[in-house]
Amino acid sequence: MRSLDVSALDPVGVNQNKMRFLEAFAAFCAVAPSPPIDQGAQQEFDQNHVTVARRGREPGLSLRFDGRDVDMKTWAAEILDAMQGTCELLDHGDATRPYSAALAVQSQKLADVEATPSARLLKEMRDTGESFFDIALRMSRTYKSYFTELHPPNEARTAEFTAEAEASLEAQARLEAAPQPPFRDYLAAYLAD
Repeated sequence: MRSLDVSALDPVGVNQNKMRFLEAFAAFCAVAPSPPIDQGAQQEFDQNHVTVARRGREPGLSLRFDGRDVDMKTWAAEILDAMQGTCELLDHGDATRPYSAALAVQSQKLADVEATPSARLLKEMRDTGESFFDIALRMSRTYKSYFTELHPPNEARTAEFTAEAEASLEAQARLEAAPQPPFRDYLAAYLAD
């Protein structure tokens, strides 16, 4: 599992569907058979990671698995299909089936590349003529307004945070102005503990 990309399309950078999908994926990985990874497999995985990062939107992209070429979309579909049982277990007792719904959202992205966040951002850039930076800045302003209007500012809490920030900056200035021992002495004392 790779780290989560922050999505410019979501006000907080991620949404519940993505979080549920990742939870289901982690549970699936925890229970799926997983033989030890030898050096050759690790090299394939590392190369696949680079290939997807650089060319993941390329139609017909192949990756390497167990010494053979595998169509990326086919492999992804196999993984998503295999996750269905995990999602059903996680959905147990919830009539809304949130994990299965989250899996369906990801399956839709596999079936229709235009539903992926990258395709949606590229379309937005084409439609508006804006750069990614311009779109991200515009969305950031929109999200700031959304959250600011969601709950009116608490003046007392804002004053408290402002005072804490000022005190922190003053404490930092005092620490930086204080005499410092030579790095060799600092390191020896640090390592002695």
